[in-house]
Amino acid sequence: MQVLKPALVGAKATIASEIKSGISHLYQTNDGNLYAVLRPEGQQLVAVAVAGGKLKQSRHHLINFAIANNFKSIRFHTKHPERLIKGLAGLPLNLIEVRQSLLGRDELIYTLELN
Repeated sequence: MQVLKPALVGAKATIASEIKSGISHLYQTNDGNLYAVLRPEGQQLVAVAVAGGKLKQSRHHLINFAIANNFKSIRFHTKHPERLIKGLAGLPLNLIEVRQSLLGRDELIYTLELN
């Protein structure tokens, strides 16, 4: 979980608890460039936390994983939308919600529909 530390700010205890209870799972791409905490919610795969410097080069691993497991979309939660937008450039990413924060950065929620 050390690699994910920057993505866990403010939610480390909650995410660790979800992993221990089996609600969320740790995922590492085949190329080792991307780490994620993922949670299934119906037909949607939720990327609770994503870390690694090569999202654009490794995104196909995450997308292929979701498709292989019959998910229809991936939902991303982020406090750094510029990183997500850059890493998923050219894909149909949609902003669906902004959760305002009194302290720190707002949380933005995006979906990526899979065909």
